[in-house]
Amino acid sequence: MLIWTGLGFIADDHTQVQTGIVASGVYIFSAIYSAGEGPVPFTYSAEAFPLYIRDLGMGFATATCWFFNFILAFTWPKIVSSFGRTGAFMWYAAWNFAGFFMVLWFLPETKGLTLEELDEVFSVSTRKHAAWQTKNFLNGIQRVVLRRHIDPLPPLYEHQKRLAVTNPDWNNKTETAHIE
Repeated sequence: MLIWTGLGFIADDHTQVQTGIVASGVYIFSAIYSAGEGPVPFTYSAEAFPLYIRDLGMGFATATCWFFNFILAFTWPKIVSSFGRTGAFMWYAAWNFAGFFMVLWFLPETKGLTLEELDEVFSVSTRKHAAWQTKNFLNGIQRVVLRRHIDPLPPLYEHQKRLAVTNPDWNNKTETAHIE
């Protein structure tokens, strides 16, 4: 949506078209961000930290989020004057693209896990997690985009391995859920 918004500024001949494209891009980006990635620092840090340091972790996550909000607001006028309106939106779209891979590689899934399972998740090294996520991402592209019939990767975490042993269909169901 940031790319859509940035390209909307190119329609200089038609002011109403430009306004419609830019407004729709900003609106849809805000709606998706607010319901998706916007609250992630708060929910992730609330799930990831053990109880004895959760308040410090939440404080750090909140401070980090607001710090980068400040940086964005502080640098926006300078970026617009340097890159132009289209370039400024493209700049932040590129950072969103980079952010996608940073989240993919550095943030393991914690949804619905017990504290014991979280210990298992965070005991896996970041390097091993990033390598598995990259393979799984490429595997997903082959299955979903290229429509190849290949097996999903074996589970990375111990609790997933236990689920796969007790329910052999579990891995296929999870992969199907991610595809749909």
